[in-house]
Parts: sequence; structure tokens; C-alpha cells
Amino acid sequence: MKRYSYCLLLLAVLAIAGCVFLDGVDQPASVKAGEDFTIVMHNRLDVADGGRSNERLIIAFLAPKSWAAAAHTSVTFTTTTYGNGKMVPVPATVLANTGLNWPAALKTRFGMGGNYMVDDLEWVVFWTEQTYNVPQGVKDKIDVTIVTTAGPENTQFKTGYFLGTSSEGLSDLFGTNNVYKSLFKDCFQVTDGEGDLIDFCNPQIAAVTPGQATDNDMLTISFDPDVVSTALSTVGSIYLCAKAYTSDGQVLDACASTAATQLLAYTGNKSAITLWPRGFFHVADGQTLTKIEYYFTDATGSIKVGYGNTASPFVYTFKCQ
Repeated sequence: MKRYSYCLLLLAVLAIAGCVFLDGVDQPASVKAGEDFTIVMHNRLDVADGGRSNERLIIAFLAPKSWAAAAHTSVTFTTTTYGNGKMVPVPATVLANTGLNWPAALKTRFGMGGNYMVDDLEWVVFWTEQTYNVPQGVKDKIDVTIVTTAGPENTQFKTGYFLGTSSEGLSDLFGTNNVYKSLFKDCFQVTDGEGDLIDFCNPQIAAVTPGQATDNDMLTISFDPDVVSTALSTVGSIYLCAKAYTSDGQVLDACASTAATQLLAYTGNKSAITLWPRGFFHVADGQTLTKIEYYFTDATGSIKVGYGNTASPFVYTFKCQ
């Protein structure tokens, strides 16, 4: 009898779920830096219970923090039942019934879609400008149009989207499949921008500091095998193999596995090499370096670990300060 009563209660709870569906997202594969571009989320609403009062639809998307997307985005929606409207940023004081505001709650619940350097990405959250009373039985199609501005840097990251409602928040009372939805897509690129590529899609095995330098500045190139397993993860001595390109078309090679190219351990399995580019590549007076291509190797030179954990080289471009 108790089990029968429990089943009836469970069926009753499931019957009052207000369902949202994220059917798909249209987005360009790439855009130019500083360009406005359009994203369209295709959604559905199916209210299977006694309805909702003072309801707001909530959407969110992933973007690099450097975009300041909340201030440079306009969001509108069209429906088959409730007409058209605007969406505005959700105030930071509004909590997603988890004790966290919406951006933090979405990061905790869904992560950052397999991106790396997650502290430089954020969930940007909007909701309908006004509230709606949604009666039982409403089935509606809702297209949300997001017009945002790409940042100034060359970037690639995996985009992410969220759909939910203000009354349900991130509640799992009805199960995660009916009161909110999330969707992550493949790498999206921003091209024709400033500087070298900021790559959120691939593990950050290498780093160069400072990020902006001339060929007369000291550079530190570091290797971090703990980010992802590489062919050099179990190798004790790591070396830099690099080529430098001059403004007059020469290519200067520095790829021998010697004491001058060996990285030094500094924290755990991390290692680094600090060099003066003009001296390291024996640059002649009057020559200027434009970029370096490099990868990491072992003493034999047979193992190559480069961009995206492949044998392709990393690229560092010199910039006037």
C-alpha cells in the first residue's frame, strides 16, 4: 500500500512539471573581431500543470569575460502566443535557488563546456523584461535572438547555452530533463583581431610571458604537462625547439637539444626557459624578429609536443609596446 501511494505521489509530481525545450541554436562558425553577430535559440514551452504566475523566461550564453557581453548584447524574443519582447540582464542579486547568483550557479552546475582557462569565461544571463502568467496547457514556440559584439582579440572557445524559467530556477524537483536545458557546441572562432590566438578549446600546455614583448625583451616560455597527458609526460629532460622569423625574410633555427635550450623545473612537473630572443637566435644588427614558432621535445628530438598537444608548433608574435 505504501509503495502504491508513493507511486501515485510520484506520478502527481511529474504531472505538474512545467517543461522547457531547447531544440537548437543557430550561430555562425566564425566572426571578425569587433563585429556584431547574431545567435538564435529555438525553444519550446509546454505547461502541463496548473500554470505559472509572474514567470520570466531565462536564457544564458558563454562568452569571454573580456567581451563584457552583458553590456554589449541585445536580446529579443518572439512567440506564437505571447507576442514579442525584450530580455534584460538578470540582476546579480537574483539567486538561482542554490544560494548563488545565476552566472555562478550555471558555472557550478554545468561547468564551462570543456573549455580551458575557465576563469576567463563567464555565463551571461538574461530574462524577459516583464513577467507573464502562463496558464495550464500552453504550448508555445519561443525564438530568442541574441545580438552581441565579438571582442577585439583573436579567440576560439566552445559556446554554451542555457534555457530555464524564474519560477523553477535550477530545481531538480522534477528531474533535470524538464525544467531547464543546456547545450554546448564546438569551437567558435573570432578572427582578424589583435594578438596571437587566445585558445580556450585546447589545453594550455605552453605559456609565454610577457604576453606582449619586442625581440629585445626577456621571454619566459613554460611547459605544463599536468594540464593534459602528453608524449613528454614521463620524460625527465625537456628541450625547446624553436625557429625565429625576421622582418627581412630569414628563418633562424635554435633546435639543438643542449644546455642552452633545456627547460628548468620550477613547480612540480612544470618547467620553463628564460631567454633573450636576439641573443638566443643570434640576430644580426639591423634585423628584427617578427615571430617565433616552437614546440617541446626530448633529448633525441624525436618527440614533438606543440599546439593542441600535436606536433604543430606554437606561435608567439612580437609586438611593439
